[in-house]
Amino acid sequence: MLKAFAIKGVALVTWLAATWTLGAEWMVPAIAAIATATIGFLVWAIVSPRSRFFVPVVSRLSTADPIVALTFDDGPDPVVTPQILEVLAAHRARATFFVLGERAARHPELIQRIHREGHSVGTHTQHHLLRFHFGSPTYVQREIEAAISVVAGILRTSPTLFRPPQGLRTPCFASGWSRTPGLTCVTWSVRGLDSRPTTAEAIVARVSRGLRPGAIVTLHDGTGLLGGTDRAATVAALASLLSECQRRGLRCVSLGDAGVGVRG
Repeated sequence: MLKAFAIKGVALVTWLAATWTLGAEWMVPAIAAIATATIGFLVWAIVSPRSRFFVPVVSRLSTADPIVALTFDDGPDPVVTPQILEVLAAHRARATFFVLGERAARHPELIQRIHREGHSVGTHTQHHLLRFHFGSPTYVQREIEAAISVVAGILRTSPTLFRPPQGLRTPCFASGWSRTPGLTCVTWSVRGLDSRPTTAEAIVARVSRGLRPGAIVTLHDGTGLLGGTDRAATVAALASLLSECQRRGLRCVSLGDAGVGVRG
């Protein structure tokens, strides 16, 4: 939150300096230019998966080894998640599942299966609500810690990986995040954009463009805020993506296998 105020302060000082230097007739253009630049920077800082301005993130694996990390958000889903696990097992691939606490509580057997089959389990808030991006630090902290508590109760170990809904890191989120030490915030380098209505072919095309060593790929095995409810395209695309990884000599690993979020 302090960084957001700092940006506004810098913008104000810049405006005053520009007005003093250029004269009153430039006041309106200067205000417009500075406001546009400030808003543009804030949007980038919140939305860009690479931005570390508000919160440190891992957006790709820090390795040149031929490995990639497939990740799945918004589950577990009693229909889709088992299908995803079966496809992964058939290709001897591992992945990471960022699960919602409330859904993990309803389907603990799926969390246990994900873990048992060698995949990493991270969290994705308790409820995946729009309010999370604008809530008080206490609310953000509660949403994060509630999901961790659910998963820890199922697996007897606390997850250390976290992905914010839509990958957004707002100033409000940053304030709450600072109260939850020991977690690693993970974004992505490639998105399948499969949370909205799409086709398997489109998913494969989007992801294939970014499949290279160190890529972190975001897909969905559940339904999130304002997203579509049909994950058939994701399931259909997964086998093709895994085959493409094999063709390129890329091995699919979990984030835990890659050392992300592993406590020393």
